[in-house]
Order: sequence, then structure tokens, then C-alpha cells
Amino acid sequence: MLKIVFDEQAKENELVRTSVDQFLTLVPTLESSHQLPIFIFQDGASGAYYVKCSLLAQNAAVLCDLDAKLDLENPETYRANRELLLTNRTYLKMVSDAANGREFNDIIVEHNTEYNLVKPLKVWGGQHRVNAIAKSADKGKNNRYHGFRIYFNLTKSQRTEVALISNTNISVSNDTFDRMIEETKFGNKLLKWCQLVGFLSGKEDFPDVGSRSEKISVKRARSFVVNYYLGKQRGKQLSPDELDENVYEPYLVQTGTAGGISVDPTYEKIISENDILSDAALILGGERFRALHNAQYRAIIEPSSGVKNTKAFRNKAFVESVLCGWGYVAGLLQNHPERLENHYRIPKTTKAVPDPLNAEEMSKYKHDSDDPTYRGLGTRSALKDRQRIAQLFLAKSLEKSVVIDKRLMDRAVSTVVGLISLSKGYV
Repeated sequence: MLKIVFDEQAKENELVRTSVDQFLTLVPTLESSHQLPIFIFQDGASGAYYVKCSLLAQNAAVLCDLDAKLDLENPETYRANRELLLTNRTYLKMVSDAANGREFNDIIVEHNTEYNLVKPLKVWGGQHRVNAIAKSADKGKNNRYHGFRIYFNLTKSQRTEVALISNTNISVSNDTFDRMIEETKFGNKLLKWCQLVGFLSGKEDFPDVGSRSEKISVKRARSFVVNYYLGKQRGKQLSPDELDENVYEPYLVQTGTAGGISVDPTYEKIISENDILSDAALILGGERFRALHNAQYRAIIEPSSGVKNTKAFRNKAFVESVLCGWGYVAGLLQNHPERLENHYRIPKTTKAVPDPLNAEEMSKYKHDSDDPTYRGLGTRSALKDRQRIAQLFLAKSLEKSVVIDKRLMDRAVSTVVGLISLSKGYV
């Protein structure tokens, strides 16, 4: 019987010891074949237990599961492993190296027999290395030992942190982090809301890298929800006469993680206090914004529009300053139904302005007070742009049929510049 020893920094745990013993009974390892002692380590930050073992390529190929799940009780859970990049040069080099006898190390897996029993090693870090190892094993080449770190008895929170830490060395995007943290802390509420209002289809998930996709990301969806509620809260404090006398500050939700499971505190507070799946007004706001995005997209891809068909122009509504400003105004006008309905109307198009958001004109727009390096209205996520876009949509809400043209842009931006100057006083 193999000797199982807890490292001096690991608190002894009989349940973990039993799990490790079961693993060693089921999975052939180099250590078992030589009757070497197995040390159980414990992560000082998360408390997760793991061992370090070596597995033959042919065994790893059979036992490793690339379809690992964060939430074992949820059939719709997010699966952390992204699509394999089978044509990527780095991956192709891994395949070649494995075939030539390269030994890989520190592949991160979880021993879990609660689902897909025939593949008990759920891969959280090193999916491309595992796939390369499997290819070499399939070809009967270099059946060598490879190094694994194997976790046991993980909680959902520990599992998410293992997945996050395991992937920091392969440039995982903040959008992927956001997806994993979102499900761990809040379940599928935000995903279901996006599917409900039409941002995503019934089986779609958030993209791994929002900047490469034309779908809404976790960060943008969070920002829309947050701004709706912040705007709604501010709107309750204002009379109709006061609506146009303020500079509003739509909020951009922070993203990503820095070595732990974290989430923007403003979003966390709002999502915890509101049932977004039963808030009919929020759902309607999401549906109307999706309609604006769809109208903008269709207008740009129409060849007769005369507007350059670029991703930035097609997805103008998803630019963070535009999304945040529109969502904030949707909340702000909840107690002002006539103006809210004007806000929800798709902006008029004309021969001179063929797309609802007039993306090309926005990209060229500069106010007299702007620096020469200013990149255009609604092109960046900075507070300055979010303030201006909110005022633009607020100005649009004053009338039924409005074209977003340079004159409306001037009016909105001049209002913001003027109000900010007045707030500073005379100098």
C-alpha cells in the first residue's frame, strides 16, 4: 500500500486522504509503480488539496476530460475549456514535440467521478498539451510520463479559482475570466437575461474574447444592467424640468481578476438586490436596445448605405460609451413615459444619415473644446464619452422623430461642456 503523507503546510483531512487513495487505485501512476510516497499539498490561498503525479501518455489520453464543468449540479454550466486552436503554431509545435519525446509538466486536472466516470481527470489547465499528448499516444509514439497536478474535493469556488489560475499563463482574456466568475457567484442569471432579450440565442454563451466577437460580452451586459438601475435611481430624484440640467455619469463595470475571484462591487450590489429575470421594464429596455443594435447592423451591411462596412460601425451600439449611455438614459426616463418612448424609438435615417447611430459622423466628431487627438464621439469608453453619449440620447428623447446628425451632437456635447464649466465657476 502506498504511503500517503500530508505536506507540513497542509491540514490533514481524512476525506481528502480517502479520495487520493481511490485515485491511486483507479489511475496508474509512475509513483505507484515504484511504490513512492504520495504527498498531499494544500493551496495556502484557496485551501484546495492536490498531489503531484506522473502519468503515461496512453493513460492520460484515455482518462482526461476536456469538457470540465464548473457547477456539477447545473446541466447548463459554463465549460471553461475554450475551443482547441488546432491550427495555432504553438499547438502544432506541441504536437511535434510530444511525438518527438517532449515531456510536459504541471498539467492541472481535478479528479472527479461525479460525471463522465470513464474520464475522471477533468482538465483545467493544459488542454492543448493534453490533446498533443493524446495525439502522440494514438500514433504509438513516445509513450512517456507527463507531470500532472491533481486536485481533489473542490468546492465550486475553489474549482473556478483553479481554472483561473491555471489559465493565466496562456493569455486567457478578461472576458473568459468574467464568464467563469459570473457563474460562480451569480449562476446563469445574466446569461439567461441576455438570451431572454435577444442578445444571445437560446443556446449561445458569452464570447471568450469580446473584442473579436460581434456578440455582447459579460462586461457589456453587466454594464447595461448596472446603468439601467443607476439611471432609474437618479431619475426618481428629478422632476421633468431638472432632467436636462445635469451631467450624468454612466458607469463602466470593471472586469477581470488579479489572482482571485472578484467582481465589480457596484455590479455585485445591483445584481444581488434586483431580480433581472422578472423585471419587465429592464427586459423591455434590453429588447429595445437589441432592436437598435440590429437596426444599426442591418443598415451598415446594406451595400446601398454608402457607409464603410466595418465592425466598429456595425456594432456601434455595443461600443461601451454608447451602451452605457443608452442604458443609463433608459433607466433615467422610467418615470417619464413620453420621453422614454422617444428614447426607445430607432433614430430616423435619411439619405445623408443612412444608419441610425450615424457611426461615421460620430467617429469624425470633435467639439471646439476637444484636443486635436480626440478620436471622435462614441469611440472610446472614457467617462467623458459616456457623459456625452448620455446627453446625446437625452436630447434625442425630447422629440419623436430625431436624426442623430452633427447638429444634435453639437447640442448634446455643448450642453455637457457648458454644465461642467458652470460647475467649476468662473476663473
